[in-house]
Amino acid sequence: MTASPRRATTLPPWLHSRSVLAFGVVIAALLLALAVGFMAYERQELQASTVARGALYARVLEDQASRTFNAADLVLSTAAETTAGDRANHDVERLSERLRQSMQNLPFLRSISLVDGRGRVLASSSPGHVGLVIHRQSLLQPGLTAGLGPLLAGRDLADLAAASAGPGGSDPSSAVANLLPLVRPLAAGPESDWLVATLNPDYFANQYSLLLGSTPLRAALLSYGGQLLVPAEGSPRRAGEQLADHPVFTQQLPNGREHGQAQGTGIDGDTVFTAYRVTRRHPLVVLVETPEALLLNQLQAIGLNVAAGTAVLLAMLGALAGLAWRSLHSHETVSGDLQAARGSMAAQHAFTDRLFQVSPIPMVVKDANGRFLRVNQAWSDFTGLAPERLVGNNMGRVYPVQLAAPHEVQEQMAIASGQAVAYEEQMLDSAGLPRDVMIRLMPYTDVEGQIAGVIGCLMDVTEFREAALRTLEAKEAAERASAAKGEFLANISHELRTPLQSILGFSELGTQRSRADPRLQGMFSDIHAAGQRMLSLVNNLLDLTRLESTVGEIRLTTLNIVPPLRSVVAELRHLATTRSLRLVGPQHAGADGPLWARADDFRLQQVLRNVLANAIRFAPAGSEVKVDWGRSGDEDLWLTVRDHGPGIPADELESIFEAFVQSSRTTDGSGGTGLGLAICRKIMAAHHGQISARNHPDGGAVFEIHLPAGLPPAAG
Repeated sequence: MTASPRRATTLPPWLHSRSVLAFGVVIAALLLALAVGFMAYERQELQASTVARGALYARVLEDQASRTFNAADLVLSTAAETTAGDRANHDVERLSERLRQSMQNLPFLRSISLVDGRGRVLASSSPGHVGLVIHRQSLLQPGLTAGLGPLLAGRDLADLAAASAGPGGSDPSSAVANLLPLVRPLAAGPESDWLVATLNPDYFANQYSLLLGSTPLRAALLSYGGQLLVPAEGSPRRAGEQLADHPVFTQQLPNGREHGQAQGTGIDGDTVFTAYRVTRRHPLVVLVETPEALLLNQLQAIGLNVAAGTAVLLAMLGALAGLAWRSLHSHETVSGDLQAARGSMAAQHAFTDRLFQVSPIPMVVKDANGRFLRVNQAWSDFTGLAPERLVGNNMGRVYPVQLAAPHEVQEQMAIASGQAVAYEEQMLDSAGLPRDVMIRLMPYTDVEGQIAGVIGCLMDVTEFREAALRTLEAKEAAERASAAKGEFLANISHELRTPLQSILGFSELGTQRSRADPRLQGMFSDIHAAGQRMLSLVNNLLDLTRLESTVGEIRLTTLNIVPPLRSVVAELRHLATTRSLRLVGPQHAGADGPLWARADDFRLQQVLRNVLANAIRFAPAGSEVKVDWGRSGDEDLWLTVRDHGPGIPADELESIFEAFVQSSRTTDGSGGTGLGLAICRKIMAAHHGQISARNHPDGGAVFEIHLPAGLPPAAG
């Protein structure tokens, strides 16, 4: 018998050279559409990233500005308290010295001055200001008697006094130096004394320059009315100019949006993306602008890369289409010639080899015994080993045994299972250094369908591992810093109590022994009062650090909370009487009934004492402070304290429970250290309860305390 001749391969009737060209045109059109779509997506992503970065910087700068002005308010509040005795004695030198001490290490303050109702400077941190005449209405907006004033020309009060004495005022935009006045009355009435602090706008400009650095972002500080207080670095605008036509003031703020973004004409007249935030306690607006030109430049750079990549892909597509066209055209020409078919198969093999070689991913082909058959250029570049060195050898011949063994085990697993295998191991790079790589193996078969070896590719993940390690190290460092902060506060609080006890003891002794000299006795009394305030602050700090970890500080036992609550009410009733207030306890039916809970009676009394003392402090004379408590259902005990004071601004109902934060309504010097309510919240959290504040519809504030109800102790 003779073998039948091999028949030439027959192609489908629709597969010819012209269809390949049409297919190439369609693919090219899809590729161009994909490039255009990618550029549109990149523009959207760049714009979102630009807006998000601007919003982040605006939030940071607003927080910095709010903290600065809060610090200035706190300095004025402290100065009002510490100078009370010296004002009565008209001791100018001592008053000035206290004012100088109160503004130490505060670079944003230029001076603090005490001014009487007629505008004459009684004392000042700058001795040259004493005796100047400054009118309060020249520092504030019309109709206001306190708060932050507009930007004024001059470096300090002496310049303002000289300007008011001359013919007409001066324009801040033409001045060499400007200032922002912050006024605090010491009592009600137009003839009362008042404190004025002069703030340095250049301080904010320096902070903006340090934070933004070499970034293209520009930051500015403006008043709520649109006056430019601190212009951006390098801006042609000058401090004092009005920018009420800015999109933030025409579109955002009128709609009640206190933070957000806008796009349009910026401060300097160019098109920008603007992020803004309104400060928490003062009518100020922080703007952060990103030029639209920056986004366009970035988009242009991406566009060039996309265009280059698209051109390369189109060239490759054209080459592939041309190669396919020539192959098909050749097949059509020879029309069944076996030799032409073999040539076409060789061309296809060459094409596959080219794809294998141009792949940027390191790839390798091995036989069933682990010997290298083929490696592409990317693999050689990564390992530094030429194909001639690898082909015909297995990994154990070219790598150390301890590095080669894990890879060989994975290869045999893939061959045995006939499934793809992915794993992570180490390989040596071209420099001989170990690199973490992710490898994927795929078995392949021969013409008979038997597994003949594996095809592998790898990805270098060393940088990802290092990034994860750095993130973990940063987290651990942050946790160590937090623990060190708590330890530092606890240690410094303990260390401060010893000298404070000595100061208090000697001041009491001095007060008793100086009765014959009222002036000396007053000094000792001032020392003793200041020491008591300092001791209160230290005790609060110590409480705060202890309550960071309540284990051992809160001892929960089952008790009836009514007796300790009534004890606190009785304790503070005398304080209320001395302030002409009526302290009213619960009067409803069942108010004396037992309320059982798992609680620490000392800490629970501390919470009620703090809240009730605050209510007595802020309630107007002749009004009523009411305390009530009871049970809601079977699971909740409640306690309320209501006063008829000035209330709490709605946006501060949560912030007053943060450490060192006081309500902005505390403008008469009656505030404390700002730690009491923070300690109360930590105590209630340890009780698995909560404390909150709200404003009563009829005026005044209401503090509400809730804690879980407990079961009474079993009768024994």
